[in-house]
Amino acid sequence: MIVNSDYMLPSGKTLVYVMIGHPVTQVKSPTTFNKYFRERQMDRVMIAIDIQPDFVGPFFSLLRGWQNCPGCVVTIPYKQEAAHSVDELSDRAKDLEAVNVIRRTEKGQLIGDMVDGLGFIEALRSNGFEVSTKRVAVFGAGGAGGAIAYAVAQAKAAELVVIDTDTSRRERLLDLLALRFPSISLSQRIDSLAGVDLAVNATPLGMNGDTRTPFPLDSLSSSTFVADVVTEPDITPWLSAAKARGCSIQTGYEMMLGQFTLMGRHMGIKFGKETNGLLPLSSLLKRNG
Repeated sequence: MIVNSDYMLPSGKTLVYVMIGHPVTQVKSPTTFNKYFRERQMDRVMIAIDIQPDFVGPFFSLLRGWQNCPGCVVTIPYKQEAAHSVDELSDRAKDLEAVNVIRRTEKGQLIGDMVDGLGFIEALRSNGFEVSTKRVAVFGAGGAGGAIAYAVAQAKAAELVVIDTDTSRRERLLDLLALRFPSISLSQRIDSLAGVDLAVNATPLGMNGDTRTPFPLDSLSSSTFVADVVTEPDITPWLSAAKARGCSIQTGYEMMLGQFTLMGRHMGIKFGKETNGLLPLSSLLKRNG
């Protein structure tokens, strides 16, 4: 496709989507959305905004009156605060008390959803891994970790271990999962990764040059599928160690691609026929190199 390079120059008619977090140097959503907009000559743009904690509340007040901003993507550490700042929540966002995508209505109402978990499951399926009947370990019970654990339980995993140093956060998540998905076996302790089918780093460990991992990988076997939510670097220390042991892996970028259409639709973006259901992960991977 030949694209007019002048077409995407922002103007007063441009719809502006934002992604907020602190930091935002690691985020990939703006690049992916902007490539999608450009290839289709859509007069839209997404920008990443690094907001200091004291100014998150005023940002949501601003968003209510931001007439040419239809939506917002939320990343760490503001997913929980976003849930308490919007006017309406999806059922899963209400359960998880976390939001990663917001739609602004014409009347300035903010509607939040949490699709991290759905995107994670979509990426797993695109990578040929089915959660049903599997034993899963999720390290991290925050915004992304809680959403992933919720989606894993919903996908009928046989056993789920949730590890988090924040005891109250972990206990709240386990209580929620026990209530919503009573058939799954839940635990909060793990001594070894032996016998685990899926191991997920849902913490910030490994991001932006951090060399730490959430759990020692010396007990890891090649049959375990290993995933990370961190998007920068693409291959984190967690994933690098797993690859060295012969494991199949899933990057944080793949998880982001898995929820691309879900986030876009929530913000009011209308996709074409190529998005029959969800936009195929393989299509986006090819498009983004």
